[in-house]
Amino acid sequence: MAEGQAVWEVIGGKDKGGIMVREGRGLRSKEAAERLAFASFVEEVELVGERLHYKLMTGSGPETGWVSINIGDKDLLKCIIKPPPKPPLFCAWYSGGFTTADGEKLLSPLMDAVHAAGVEKRAILHFPDAYEMSGEGWEGRAPWSKYVDKLVEEINKVSDSDSQPLVLFGHSRGAAPAICVASRLGARVKQVYIAACGAMRAGEATAWEALSKNFKQGGDRELLGWFYSLQPENVFLKRAVEKADDEFEEQVNSSKFLSDMLSLMRRQYRDAMYPDPDRDFKAVPANVTAFAALLDEGSQPEHMEDWKLLTLAKFQNVSLNAGHMDCLAPNTAGKCELFEFLQKDLKQFIS
Repeated sequence: MAEGQAVWEVIGGKDKGGIMVREGRGLRSKEAAERLAFASFVEEVELVGERLHYKLMTGSGPETGWVSINIGDKDLLKCIIKPPPKPPLFCAWYSGGFTTADGEKLLSPLMDAVHAAGVEKRAILHFPDAYEMSGEGWEGRAPWSKYVDKLVEEINKVSDSDSQPLVLFGHSRGAAPAICVASRLGARVKQVYIAACGAMRAGEATAWEALSKNFKQGGDRELLGWFYSLQPENVFLKRAVEKADDEFEEQVNSSKFLSDMLSLMRRQYRDAMYPDPDRDFKAVPANVTAFAALLDEGSQPEHMEDWKLLTLAKFQNVSLNAGHMDCLAPNTAGKCELFEFLQKDLKQFIS
């Protein structure tokens, strides 16, 4: 038995020669020639919902395969040795429109709150341009899977092992890499948190694909105007987008902040890559929690509800009395609803 693995006893199928085994996780995958005998003991390889991938320890039947742990209200297997949970690695993606340094600064309070909850291992991941994935040949759907390859590589660099459980968090555009990594890594990901981002839908082009195409038809003012709509408290952006065309160009050319901002927005939104909805994401075995920012018109509870279609497990739709950006920051009283929720919810993975 591998250290720390769960052990299950077969308690069903006594009168049927054991329980049915299939070669794959799906209920329509090929059925094994033998059944897994009653009173056999198996080691858990992977548990996805109610389907157990096992390795035979004692008893008779296929050496390995997939079985259902219950049918309706009837248990077929019972977990007799449940190892203590391995501590997770918490991985987070910030919103688009930020440099790596500013994105890390934005998420610093979140990472501190997660650490205070008892999660030791934490990592902030970035967008494609931070990994020098940009320019000709890197636009559109085609290269997104290579970006996910890079994210998995970066995660494994900081993981204790390539099997360490993961908890993923994506704010705004960070939702896209979060759910795509969860799709790629399957049962290794235990929880996905999505903040202030309307639901992605399998088989449908994402909002970022639509934005990219629209911005290619527009200009710099449209880029900055859209970004300002997400943070209306930003007076500097407000003054820039309200200027006449010639004044706008003059201000952009004379302002390093605005020219750098536009360069970043072009890379991350206008000339960006984005997920292929038929390939890069699907319903995941992890729990999904969506945070609706009630002061943000684009992430109301109804916009978050369809995230439930991308989980095979538990879904929660949590409302926050906050805006698109300030949902990640303590209020004047030093409180942050999102942080308080996370600190309670993360206990399930560390105790």
